[in-house]
Amino acid sequence: MVSPPETSGEPEDPHGLIRQVLAMGEEFPGPAGDVLLSWLLQLKDRMDPAQAARTLIERHGLAKTHLPPGPLGELIRLLHETATYSPERLGELANRRRGGRRRTTAGG
Repeated sequence: MVSPPETSGEPEDPHGLIRQVLAMGEEFPGPAGDVLLSWLLQLKDRMDPAQAARTLIERHGLAKTHLPPGPLGELIRLLHETATYSPERLGELANRRRGGRRRTTAGG
């Protein structure tokens, strides 16, 4: 059995996860959210997630307005959503979420 390469030549898809899912087409069983999270974790500090998503959308011709049905369409929608987030916006969301947890815990 051959192991997948540790990294691919594409910084925006380090392990080729998005490429593999897109190659599966409508046969991709999902869940889309799990794939997106795995992809984001693979990016780590290699590349800004929004820029990576924009690059993948362009490279794979995913800018179409019509999304395929099912989990594949959901993954493409999530990539589009990720493409709209700047590092600053992501930081604000993370801080707000952490602050919300502290307030709830401290007040209870």
